[in-house]
Amino acid sequence: MPRVSILLAVRDGLPHLRGAVASILGQSMPDFELIAVDDGSRDGALAYLRSLTDPRVWVLSTRPRGLTRALNYGLGACRAPLIARLDADDAMREDRLALQCAYMEARPEVGLLGSAAWEVGRGGRVLVAPPETDAELRQALATRNPFIHSTMMFRRSLLARSGPYDESFRVAQDYDLWLRMAQVTRLACLPYPLVTRLRHGASITARHPWARRLAQIRAQVRAYGWHAIARLPITVIMSTL
Repeated sequence: MPRVSILLAVRDGLPHLRGAVASILGQSMPDFELIAVDDGSRDGALAYLRSLTDPRVWVLSTRPRGLTRALNYGLGACRAPLIARLDADDAMREDRLALQCAYMEARPEVGLLGSAAWEVGRGGRVLVAPPETDAELRQALATRNPFIHSTMMFRRSLLARSGPYDESFRVAQDYDLWLRMAQVTRLACLPYPLVTRLRHGASITARHPWARRLAQIRAQVRAYGWHAIARLPITVIMSTL
């Protein structure tokens, strides 16, 4: 049984996929499995994944179904007690798994763990540092998603209580899942950047900002109810719309 399962989904992401996979296979902690789901790629991503000879890499393929369904397909194949996420255009620091696994194993009360990250885009490289404590993260979750998807690690056992990604969410599926997990576990975030995240106009979030914002509101209503949303300051509500 591997110590951690890394879940990666890709569709037509070959230009950056090689770097993401290289950062995974170069981890200082070797006890992992990579569950790579190809969501109907047409750019050679699937052929590249199938060319990998590392026995820790497991490749699944499906017709194009969207990121959320691809992630759930991969979740079903994860065997380790801990699951780490990475997007196909991001990259891990070489000690990411070692640091997060050590933290989770030392703190069984924490079931959902993120970290800071470098974001790289047209404006250069920027450090994004979410809140660190359970209380701060819960406060932030009420109005926004403080976590960075590619930095996340969670306990597979939580899925029996929270459920997996909600496939009715095309975007903000991670925010919805964190809100549900927050109801059954404690949260934490490491202060140092363990992932480099690429920001570009081809991402779903960048291409559909209004869909993301509406999905966030839907997730908040499901978690807190309309009454809780109505009590938010108008400045917070307007920043979400």
